Amino acid sequence: MQPTPVISIPTRDAHPVVADWYAPNGADHGNVDRVVVMAHGFKGHRRWGFIPIVATRHQFKGIGVLSIDFSHNGHVPADGSIVEETLDAFIAPDLFRSNTIARELDDLAHVLKWLRDPMGGAFLLGLAENPALGLWGHSRGGVISILAALEDPALVALVTWSALAHPDHYTDRQKEVWRTKGEFAFTDYASGTTLALGKAYLDDIVANHDAYDVGARAQDLAMPHLIVHGEHDPTVPVEDSYKFYDTPSIRADKKLLRLLTGHTYGYDDGRIASEALDNAIKATATWYDTYLTARSAHES
Repeated sequence: MQPTPVISIPTRDAHPVVADWYAPNGADHGNVDRVVVMAHGFKGHRRWGFIPIVATRHQFKGIGVLSIDFSHNGHVPADGSIVEETLDAFIAPDLFRSNTIARELDDLAHVLKWLRDPMGGAFLLGLAENPALGLWGHSRGGVISILAALEDPALVALVTWSALAHPDHYTDRQKEVWRTKGEFAFTDYASGTTLALGKAYLDDIVANHDAYDVGARAQDLAMPHLIVHGEHDPTVPVEDSYKFYDTPSIRADKKLLRLLTGHTYGYDDGRIASEALDNAIKATATWYDTYLTARSAHES
């Protein structure tokens, strides 16, 4: 297996997006013509759970994969330095607290701009001229990916796993306490860390309530969209993904794959892969084989 370079991608300020680059097998430098950007979920990171497995499987199929850490996910050091070994521990909870949907959208926009820059990512990663770019997003990363896809017509294929229909899933009572205390605090049971979302996150989802309603807006997507969700997901209800699929007219380039498992697809402890996960990866690979091409299906 090729080594996975760790890359720092500049954003609007001192907090970069850190990413792992999975160079496609069989592609010469300068001829990488297909790239997928992978966006992790709410408390995740670029090496969370099954993400490295998904990235590696696509790398073996000749697709370049850029798995990113959002700049304020809490797993990236506050000074923006690169940490080679990403752990589940939160090393920058203050950054996590100040994160917003708007910030992650801006992060992803900078990543896509960098990939298209002939003197930036295109040169560093050895991309072909005008490569086909696609997105993959898990959970809240699916929200970010859908919103980015709605704003970037040059993207050609989208896959979401367990995406939320709306990031504003908080009750009025929770929001009242949130405003009073200035934060929404909770414990991350995986790491034992006490975390909080600041008031800026609440202000963002309230001010942009209609804009962030991906359950409604996904029907306006002009690119192929594969929707993957576990029927017994305990975190994000499978009904959320139904909203992406149940649109007035179901196009051939829109598909819903329901798996008889939860949002982790039976994947556990970084070592055990299930049939459900394998099916999700195979469906995703087939989707990109079909639609991640130089000309998108909606332009044909």
